Amino acid sequence: MAMKRVDSLDVMATEPTENYLVGLPGATVREYIRENKTGGQHFVMSIPKGFSSPFGFNSASLDIYVLEGEVCLGEEVMTVGCYTYIPAGMNINELRATKNARLLVFSDREFQFFPKAKGVIDPTADAYVPITDTWKMPWVDPMKDIVKKSTWVNPKSGKQDRPPGVLTKALRKEGKTGEVVALTALAPGYVDPGTEHHPHNECLYLISGDAYIGHTYDYKKQDVKEDLVLHKDFYIGRPPGIRHGPVCTQNGALWLVYLADMYTGIFREVDDWEIRVGTYLAEASFR
Repeated sequence: MAMKRVDSLDVMATEPTENYLVGLPGATVREYIRENKTGGQHFVMSIPKGFSSPFGFNSASLDIYVLEGEVCLGEEVMTVGCYTYIPAGMNINELRATKNARLLVFSDREFQFFPKAKGVIDPTADAYVPITDTWKMPWVDPMKDIVKKSTWVNPKSGKQDRPPGVLTKALRKEGKTGEVVALTALAPGYVDPGTEHHPHNECLYLISGDAYIGHTYDYKKQDVKEDLVLHKDFYIGRPPGIRHGPVCTQNGALWLVYLADMYTGIFREVDDWEIRVGTYLAEASFR
């Protein structure tokens, strides 16, 4: 699903829309991106305690991650940090909110829920991912195996490498669509001195923490943004080829990441990375 460029958006500062989703009255939505060709949407849905919707099906495939509160899908409970992927057409049990809740939702086409109706699973969708407590998943460090070029030289090996401090949990990948959804964490004080760009779309939602990005620009270097600072509930959308970096974080960062294809990073040098990163980290306030 292609996405337009969004360099830094505070999602929860955008205007919410009530009764936005057909079949889910009472849900409030902050939609922060929509892909024109497919109708695919990324949005945060807020639902109050006591909310209830009947069983039914959705015409879109849905990635759902619980940012806050607690909901039930039928008899299954989803608390903060739980994730599921529901392919288009799959029957969905009753949705109830046992606490005020916020759900982060990615859809591959326009969200259309058909209450009290039975659907047929889209054969082109990825396989259903049952409700997963992501807290219990192990972190892995895949970065060293997929580096193509880096500006950082490992002082022990003398070879190009990526600085340690990035960990991931793959939630959905290697399916029919080629899409990847993952949690990515940056350790407090992490610094990547280079910039990178990708041949695929990349969308990131900052669940918690902070992040600094020194440069973001298109391949012609005609639309340059500098010294971007992001906090909780900020969103970034990058089409293929958008350069970004250097990157660092004061307190650490936890992202939910959507990729249109398996991660591929292509790196180049940033001459003034030490000045930019050093200035941001010098302003750190720990508590």
